[in-house]
Amino acid sequence: MNSRVNYIDNLRTTIVSLLIIYHLGIAYNSWGEANYIFFERVNLIASIVVFISPWFMPLMFLLAGVSASFSLKKRGYSDFIKERFIRLGIPLLFGITIINPILSFIADKSHNGYDGNYLEHYAIYFTRFTDLTGYDGGFTPGHFWFIAVLIIISCIGCGVIKLIDCISRNNRNIMLIINCFIIILAIAVFDVTFLGKRIPAYLCVYLLGYYLFSNQEFIKKLVKLKILFIFVFVLSSIMNAILFVYIEDYELLNNICNYLSFVTGIPALICLGKEYLDYSNKVSRYCSRLSYVFYIVHFPIVVLCQYFISLTGVGSVHNFVLSLLISSIMTCSVCYIIEKNTVISLLFGLKRDQAS
Repeated sequence: MNSRVNYIDNLRTTIVSLLIIYHLGIAYNSWGEANYIFFERVNLIASIVVFISPWFMPLMFLLAGVSASFSLKKRGYSDFIKERFIRLGIPLLFGITIINPILSFIADKSHNGYDGNYLEHYAIYFTRFTDLTGYDGGFTPGHFWFIAVLIIISCIGCGVIKLIDCISRNNRNIMLIINCFIIILAIAVFDVTFLGKRIPAYLCVYLLGYYLFSNQEFIKKLVKLKILFIFVFVLSSIMNAILFVYIEDYELLNNICNYLSFVTGIPALICLGKEYLDYSNKVSRYCSRLSYVFYIVHFPIVVLCQYFISLTGVGSVHNFVLSLLISSIMTCSVCYIIEKNTVISLLFGLKRDQAS
């Protein structure tokens, strides 16, 4: 069985590449988030973050669920879970102990005026446990929360999938009811958080990726409605950004647009991926292989670029443009270096054989 779906891999690569703009933009947010570094409120840049926010992480978990549908059938439950712990657990531990201290160090210097050196700050990082954002220079899971939650959801998902398979026994009518229930549940729990993350909703979209969006017959039917999904998605996402950043008075309408952006964004982007990203070549396969490495390394590079460029005294908008250019080049370069080094690549979850 082929374990790769080209447009799923390419869509993941495309979505992950948006992270540089997303995390650059948080430094100009309009909702008071300290971030690891903050300059000033710039509504246009903040609007980009708000436009992306409702659908970005749900789509990442849904794509993980699609990939799991092939991997789980190929490996079986025990080998799949073992592979998740090895491929994701090693980067998680490495990232929290080696990469995230960079973010907290810059945060401490930026917000608190910390004047010690980087190595001295390690003692602060591993002893200051507050809200776990790291914005005060303390310990943080940082952007590695995604990998930690993905491990948890992969394990829980296996249990839920096994239970559903026992209940349905491949009965299409029962599966239709279950899928409808999961869709309704995903919408209902969209704003339910655990440790600040929408874990219940992420589990639901992961299961939808496993059962629905891995089914090419379902995708063919979905594509027939692409115009409707894309129209509602774009309109609701734009309105969500305008209402949240510029107007801030219509909370109910804002929430409706936020939900619509989430509900229609996933099928709209899947349709666009199926239509325009269903190809495979050397470049696309290489980028897909390094997508999670890109995810891991981009954030500290973004924050470091913003911090050091700010020391030159350039304005905020110029900092954004320069940081976007430089951090993009540096992130791709670091990914290339990591991929070429056998030992280091293992710390980032890369296998030398990427057939799986």
